[in-house]
Amino acid sequence: MKKFAFLAVFALAACGEAETEEPMVEEEAVVEEPTAEVAMAADGMPMAGTYEITTAEGETYTQVVSEDGTYVNTMPDGTEVNGSWTSERPDQWCGASEGEEAECSTETVDENGVWTSTSDDDPEDVATIVRLDS
Repeated sequence: MKKFAFLAVFALAACGEAETEEPMVEEEAVVEEPTAEVAMAADGMPMAGTYEITTAEGETYTQVVSEDGTYVNTMPDGTEVNGSWTSERPDQWCGASEGEEAECSTETVDENGVWTSTSDDDPEDVATIVRLDS
């Protein structure tokens, strides 16, 4: 009888513990994807957008810059020129039309809001930039 009483007490104790224990809940680990850095332009906005570029020679064309590092220039005669670009900082633009080497420029926006791009290789080669949209 003592064995039976001992087993009964042990069984009751085990049941009591089971009731007070909270069930284990598996937690899902949330893995955050790294956020891609958005390249910023000299005007403080993202580099991607549509621009009107006026060269030092007075030629004006439209440039559409994409986030994926590509651009398309639409020349005055309608010809499209594809290329790629990089930028390590807002005051820098490096671009290369297909089949050409990259050329870099330093970009500034003056106190009047005029945005210029000066070739790092030829300081006389200065273009004026107007953002049409972003």
